[in-house]
Amino acid sequence: MAEISSDLVVETNQLTKIYQNRQIALNDVNLKLEPGCVLGLLGHNGAGKTTLLRLILGLHRPTAGWVKLFGETMTPNSADLRCRIGYIPTNPQFPKGMTPITYLDYIARLFGLPAEVRKPRLASLIRAVDLLGASGDTVDNFSNGMIARLAVATSLINEPDLLIWDEPTLGLDPEARRSMLELIKTLARDKTLIIASHNLGDIDEVCNHAAVLSHGHLIYFGSLQDLKGRMKRNHYEVDLEGDQKAITKAMTALKSMAEFKLVNLRQRRLELRLTDDANNTTALANVFMTLADSKVAVISIRSVGMQTEQAFLDLVEEEESRGFARAYKAAA
Repeated sequence: MAEISSDLVVETNQLTKIYQNRQIALNDVNLKLEPGCVLGLLGHNGAGKTTLLRLILGLHRPTAGWVKLFGETMTPNSADLRCRIGYIPTNPQFPKGMTPITYLDYIARLFGLPAEVRKPRLASLIRAVDLLGASGDTVDNFSNGMIARLAVATSLINEPDLLIWDEPTLGLDPEARRSMLELIKTLARDKTLIIASHNLGDIDEVCNHAAVLSHGHLIYFGSLQDLKGRMKRNHYEVDLEGDQKAITKAMTALKSMAEFKLVNLRQRRLELRLTDDANNTTALANVFMTLADSKVAVISIRSVGMQTEQAFLDLVEEEESRGFARAYKAAA
């Protein structure tokens, strides 16, 4: 395997793509990925995710700006750079009538791997993705999970330094999805990855960095932890212990507080939703004091909702409101 230097694995500078001289698919995107980065690429349909991946792969030419991989500019003729990438497209397709063995052998030959390298690597990958029992079967009747595992093996046949996987868990059942996520975690120990996904739970579990695209603009790039730190925390669940009358009394007091737009009790679990302008530290302090005055104990408290998903939605909402304000000012 080619050794990754300490230089950036991926760098883009003012990367822009305009289709048919009118559709701006990507606008002035700047990214820097260091070795070991596991980047979650987020964005709604049409945000520019696939365009960005195709530009990084050198499948499209930028309208403006550039992409560098391992310090070299990527172009449609950069076959040497693409040899260092393992790519899985959305919904990978394989030729009918081929088996995992014949297909992987074919791909390995395209990479120019000699037989003494090709055969043991092929056998190792088929075992690694748990397709040994089906290695002589044609792919025609493979399940989604088996297709996904074959796609993984194909992306690894050239022992790449960078993996670019577009929606790798799409259409998988829970067991196959869990297997895919565990594989990503294993590969992340010594690979740099870009994972595009609509499943924000997957991104939350396996990635350490995030890039968020909205209408072709990069509206966030940084650590996943920092992204979640931007989240509006306004929905909580509190498990309580105490006399039911005391809990009911505390509920009445909490419902009168202006910081809350929802106060709901299910058995001994208190659900709280804060108003948009409430300070959560002050509001929760008031909750604890009210419960203490009623001699009600708190067993646990947690922020409700998927953190990465909520942070992503907050970020896109904020960007879209700014875009509306800009458009309104321009029109005025």
